[in-house]
Order: sequence, then structure tokens, then C-alpha cells
Amino acid sequence: MEKRSEERERKIERLTKAKEHGLNIVIDLEFSHLMISTEINSLVQQIMYCYAVNGRCAYPGHLWLTGCKEDMETQLKRLPGFDGWFIEKESTSYIEALHVQKENLVYLTADANTTLEDLDPKHIYIVGGLVDRNRRKGITMRKAKEQGIQTARLPIGNYLKMLSSQVLTVNQVIEILLKYLETGDWKASFFQVIPQRKRCEADADENGVKEKDNSSESQKKLKRSEEEVGENESE
Repeated sequence: MEKRSEERERKIERLTKAKEHGLNIVIDLEFSHLMISTEINSLVQQIMYCYAVNGRCAYPGHLWLTGCKEDMETQLKRLPGFDGWFIEKESTSYIEALHVQKENLVYLTADANTTLEDLDPKHIYIVGGLVDRNRRKGITMRKAKEQGIQTARLPIGNYLKMLSSQVLTVNQVIEILLKYLETGDWKASFFQVIPQRKRCEADADENGVKEKDNSSESQKKLKRSEEEVGENESE
């Protein structure tokens, strides 16, 4: 029990430093009206996983939830300990919440022409909170363009080939960013996070990666996340 308390204190210390000096990562929750209830539930689980992974990182980012209201807020509040999460929760959009830093906003979207080469600590990176982007292709790019903010795509194509029918989930994008903060290596970050089922076989073979890419492994990760975020944390 004492060990768990010490671990929690160290975690809060890391997250406090991240709030002051860490990379700001925003999850844009303004798409909830476009999703059915099962998709909203899926996104809530992804957000829970993001929070748990960030808390375990040696160099965590500072997470934001913007547009957090109505159905999305209701579902998030059902998560154990959500009110105690060390995270920014805004009912307004990121444009309103971060208007004084608009020039530093960068929307991460696969449709961007600019490829992200490095993470700039001055920038605030936005990830679209949308499940099943195949139905809404280009929606985040159009939104960013209408708002006049920067866009960029992860340099995935420089290091591996994705299967055309697959897209990354919110938690995968954020975990890739966190891995890069830790390693400074895009290739290692992609291969550690992106499941083998989403990559061409040649890429996996070239890297000698042997993955346990199955439902039981995913369930273990989810269970661990549920246990971690269930702890009440105070800022």
C-alpha cells in the first residue's frame, strides 16, 4: 500500500512538471454529434487509455480535453476517478480555450501536406476525437483549414507501410507522440505502438518484430488502464 502511494506521488510530480513545461496535447471532442453511442463509448475507453499511458511515462505530456460537454462529458464522468484526473477539461473548443496561442496550434491529420519532423515544445498538438474516420474522411483537415491553424501529419510513410484500410486510433496517435518524447526516434515509436495487423508484413519482417497482437493482450492493457485511472488523484 505504501509503495502504491509513493508511486502515485511520483506520478503526480511528473504530471505537475508536465503541466508547467511539458508538451501540450489536445483531444478535440467536438465530433461527438457525428458518432453513435458505441463509438462514443469506444472513444471514452481510448481517452482512459491515453491518460493511463501518459501517467506511466517518464516524460509525460500535458493532456487537454476540449469540447468536453453533453454526451461525451456524461460518458467520461462515468469513469472511476475522472473528476480527479490531472488533465485540462474544457467545455469550450480549443480555439476558444487557447485563443491567445492560436499561432501555435497544430492539428495532426493524415490529410495534411506538411510532414511532422520533430515535436516543438512551443506548439500545441491537436488530435481529432473521432471514431471511424473512414466515414468522415478529411473532416479534421477541413476544420483546421477553416479555422486558419497549422496542420501536420505523422511521418509514418517514411518508416513503414500501412494497410490502406486502416487508420490510427486516438490513443495510438497520442502514445506515438509520448514514445517520441521519450526516445526521439520516430521509427521506434511507430513500431512499438502500431499493431502488426495495421502494417504490411514486409515491415514487420524487416524489423524482426514479434508481437502479441491479439484481443487478450488488448484486454490486459485495458484492464491495467482501468485500475490506474480508478485511483482518485488530486491536483
